[in-house]
Amino acid sequence: MEATKKYQIIILEDDFYLAKLLKERINAIQDFSCMSIYSNPVEYLSKGTPADIILLDIVMPEMTGLEAIEPILAKYPKTSIIMNTIKDDVETIFEALKKGALGYVDKQSYDISLEEILRTVASGGAYMTPKIARKIFNSFQVKKAGKQFENLTPRERDVTTAILDGLSYKMIAVKFNISIDTVRMNVKNVYRKLNINSKGELFNLSKS
Repeated sequence: MEATKKYQIIILEDDFYLAKLLKERINAIQDFSCMSIYSNPVEYLSKGTPADIILLDIVMPEMTGLEAIEPILAKYPKTSIIMNTIKDDVETIFEALKKGALGYVDKQSYDISLEEILRTVASGGAYMTPKIARKIFNSFQVKKAGKQFENLTPRERDVTTAILDGLSYKMIAVKFNISIDTVRMNVKNVYRKLNINSKGELFNLSKS
């Protein structure tokens, strides 16, 4: 009887506690084994070995996860990269996918989805947690609306996408490092330019 393949996983994560927890949970999943943990991509690129899957954080010292994707794939082209990060803005998500990542996971979701994530990617698929997929979908909806949104400023488009993502005014203010009054002003301008009066109308317009 042929032995089942053991998929080798490497973690690139500067939060040692989280990395250790991930390693333990990966090793508890049948057919998967976490070989090593590295605190930054520079260390991995100089000392690391090939892996079937790499769980890659974005915010790390010396080199960011986004900067690391291409050199990792150049050195180990058969490796599948899954981003595992708190950064969930649409621009970062698209940049990671464009560079070659096959998965994008918000760290809040890994705990309930880890086995599904690994098995999906190991079997040749790609994976996004639902929260990330929703952000991509909303971004496409805004772009699809085309002319209806073309008169919005970049900040107004950011705020519009954040509203469609379900963020509160306070969360939007924190996300973009602006005041709640600035958020309200942008929302007021968006409603005026789009000739609407409510969040419900904004959702309907994005889907039209």
